[in-house]
Amino acid sequence: MSDVQSMPSQSVNPSLLVAIVLLIAIPAAVFFFIAPANNDQAGAVTSYASPEDEAETLKLDDGSEVRMAESSAVAVRYSDEQRRVQITNGEATFIVVPDSRPFWVQAGTLRVNAGVSAFSVRLNSESVLLHIIEGEVRAQSQGKVQTLLAGATVVLNNGSE
Repeated sequence: MSDVQSMPSQSVNPSLLVAIVLLIAIPAAVFFFIAPANNDQAGAVTSYASPEDEAETLKLDDGSEVRMAESSAVAVRYSDEQRRVQITNGEATFIVVPDSRPFWVQAGTLRVNAGVSAFSVRLNSESVLLHIIEGEVRAQSQGKVQTLLAGATVVLNNGSE
């Protein structure tokens, strides 16, 4: 006859089976359904840098403009909820157009929330300078919030006003 031996039957605990299925199903659902939706909301980051000897004007997706001075760099992130620009080096002037999403600019410890307005921000290793050209902005730094009107200038030295 044959040498086939029968193995004793082992029952699988139903709770263990459910746990294994959930361990596979939950991460898969997050990866395929939740993560792509959050990525769309976060928006992709696009970086720009102007040459050492030339200013550059960027026309953003909403029609706003970023006029970068020489040797300046910014990172732009637009999403369904907000418009964000971070100055990583140098100086830029912002011409902000109407949109339902808030427009934020960050430079060092300074955060600026702007509606329809024009303003410039200069960032260097020692300070951040904000000058309002037209309209109104809300400036935030180290827990303090100020509403600033056209003509106002704020200088933050080493993180303090």
